[in-house]
Amino acid sequence: MELSILLLGQMLSMMLMILMGFAAVKTKLVKGSQSSVISALTLYIIVPCVVIDSFQIEFSAEKMKGLLLAAGFAVLMHVLFIVVVGLLGKKWNMSPIEKASVIYSNGGNIIIPLVSALLGQEQVFYCCAFIMVQTFFFWTHTVGLIGGRSQISVKKILGNPNVIAIAIGLILFFTNTKLPGVLGDTVSSMGGIVGPVCMLMIGMIMAAADLKSVFLSGRNWLVCAGRLLFCPALMILVLWISKVTVTIPFAKDVLLILFLAIAAPVAATVTQMASLFHNHEEQTGAVNVMSVILSILTMPVMVAFYQKIL
Repeated sequence: MELSILLLGQMLSMMLMILMGFAAVKTKLVKGSQSSVISALTLYIIVPCVVIDSFQIEFSAEKMKGLLLAAGFAVLMHVLFIVVVGLLGKKWNMSPIEKASVIYSNGGNIIIPLVSALLGQEQVFYCCAFIMVQTFFFWTHTVGLIGGRSQISVKKILGNPNVIAIAIGLILFFTNTKLPGVLGDTVSSMGGIVGPVCMLMIGMIMAAADLKSVFLSGRNWLVCAGRLLFCPALMILVLWISKVTVTIPFAKDVLLILFLAIAAPVAATVTQMASLFHNHEEQTGAVNVMSVILSILTMPVMVAFYQKIL
């Protein structure tokens, strides 16, 4: 319960940062469309720096086991979400965009600063397992779902800045290599701004949305319920049945980080892909904004369930 209270406090702090971005657009200090510039800088520079910096820790067998456990469960949960949402989507006539919004969470922009603030920079290391797995599914399943199978590209997967950063980080981790002075300080400093920058960007996006119509849409509530409640509840069920948090001593702490990523709002990448392929961009952006606002309440509640049940 203590972690849930800390999480709520951190979420409220992040919400204040979001409101600053919101106010900046509403007072015409900046334009809402300029959020795309911040998004590009975050995706291609800041988050890769966070990823590389998170691997700047001493190699140990326990950390390696934790990374493999997080990656394995990330694969399992993504496959399970794709199958279950695919079946439910047929029953509820969900569009590809709605399915993708339920399946994929913002395990990078939201969770990296959250984990760093709550659990420490070293724990961001385990977020990388989720990012690595999700990036693969983004550029295979999500691209095929939203843009069509012909859009799937191995080159885009391997050329993704986050994948490259993870590869560099793993090499540094396995070889126990630390980035030299100025380079290491630069990477660490760039990674340190990820939280405020991402929150300002989200606030700018929110300012450009018609929040009244966003919250009056029943379909949006359905998608957000699936993303923020159903998916994390399904992971709790899988962990409870498998008893992995009981049989493996460090599993509960490692998988808590994965759980935070799965309980997060809709992935910003889904919105970006909807824009790229001109597939219901407005609805995707609306659901993204709505899920961010609702997650301030749902994430602490779901984490409390995680701690109580497992």
